Amino acid sequence: ATKAWKLWPMIIVLAGVGLTFPGFLGFVHRGFGAFFIAGIPVLTTGAILLYASMTGYWEVWAVAWTLEILALALGFIMAAIFMRVPGLAIPAFIIGINGLMFIFCAVTGLWQSWAILWPIEFLAVGLGLLVLGMANQSAGVKTAASVLLTIAGGGFFISTFISVFN
Repeated sequence: ATKAWKLWPMIIVLAGVGLTFPGFLGFVHRGFGAFFIAGIPVLTTGAILLYASMTGYWEVWAVAWTLEILALALGFIMAAIFMRVPGLAIPAFIIGINGLMFIFCAVTGLWQSWAILWPIEFLAVGLGLLVLGMANQSAGVKTAASVLLTIAGGGFFISTFISVFN
C-alpha cells in the first residue's frame, strides 16, 4: 500500500494530460489551443511530483521549480501555433527567456548575475516582437523589435563594461 501511495502524483499528471489534450484540437477549433497554457505547466508539476515521490528526493524542487516557468513558455508557444495567434510569441519569449535565466541562477547560485543580465528583458520583448513582425509582415513591429534589440545590445555592453571596470 505504501508503494502504491507513491503514485499519487499520477492524479496531477492525468489532470495535465486532460488539460493539454484539447489543445491539439486547436487546428480544428482554434480557441482550444489555449488549453496548452494551463495544461503543460500542470503536466510538468505532475511529472516533478511523481519523480520526487518515487525517489524520495523532494529537494529536487530547489531547481525543478524553474521548469514550471519553461512549461508556461512552452504552453504559450504551443497555443500560438495551434491557435495561429503570432502575438502569443511575445509572452512566450518573455517567460521563456526569464525561465532560462532562473534555471541558470538556480543551478549555479549566481543570483547576483541579474545585476548584469537585466537587458535580457529588452531582448525577450524584442525577440517576441520580431517573431510577430515577421509573421504579420509588419514593418512597424519589426522596427520596434529592432529598437528593443538595440537597447538590449547597448545594455549588455554597458553592463559588461561596468562589471569589468568595477
